[in-house]
Amino acid sequence: MTLPMTDLTNPSAYPALVGHRGARGEAPENTLASFQVAIEAGVTEMELDVRLSSDGQLIVLHDSDVARTTGVRGNVRQYTRAQLGVMDARRNTPGWHSPTGIPSLQEVVELCGPDMRFQFEVKGADRTVLHQLAHHLTHMIHDQQLQSRVVITSSHTGFLRMIGTMAPDIERGYVCQYRYLQPTRRAQALGCSWVIAHYSLVGPALMRRAKRRGLKVSVWTVNDLTEAERLAKLKVHSIITDFPTSFVSHFRRKHRYGSSEAASING
Repeated sequence: MTLPMTDLTNPSAYPALVGHRGARGEAPENTLASFQVAIEAGVTEMELDVRLSSDGQLIVLHDSDVARTTGVRGNVRQYTRAQLGVMDARRNTPGWHSPTGIPSLQEVVELCGPDMRFQFEVKGADRTVLHQLAHHLTHMIHDQQLQSRVVITSSHTGFLRMIGTMAPDIERGYVCQYRYLQPTRRAQALGCSWVIAHYSLVGPALMRRAKRRGLKVSVWTVNDLTEAERLAKLKVHSIITDFPTSFVSHFRRKHRYGSSEAASING
């Protein structure tokens, strides 16, 4: 079942709140612990990064190198899924209470349950690796019938074209940080249905262009509530944040206040 808006807010008024790498600002990013925090916060969508292990398994990790999050040297492609799973990926989250490994994509999907939506982001790599990743990823999505719940995103235009040819039934999103790359025009040319835009790009003009081209807009990475309110007023479709707990709480309180205020006005 597709859940385009968060169930904690008025769906006609607020965008979906998306957990960035789970809850990156609250727990070790892209780990089961991080996704659990975001689930408990009440988000309806997760953004995460997909890579391949040395044994061709889909794993969840942002960097091509494992050092930043684990302290272990080496490229992710040097390690098997099992080896990655027993690494301690909390190095860049001081004070986190217990070890937590690099998970497989399957583990994350199972943890999040049948109603969660996802943005699966794929970073650039050599063409052979990208082709392998595209094959494994689309096979998994089709095998588990996740098409209605997944958007595959990337800034790598060749990869997005590859996915479009391989699996035209899966939605795609063009990730863009720079205005000169003309995000809505390029997304449309690629056949994408989403623009995944840096918040600094998003204003009335981009929203008008996106609407004209039939594109949905997801915005990253938004950690300031004032900025989130600005984007909500522009009617972006989703907001990606490192702090889902505080964001969900904020929008929940605001919605409840708005409802009680309306009730008092109406007598």
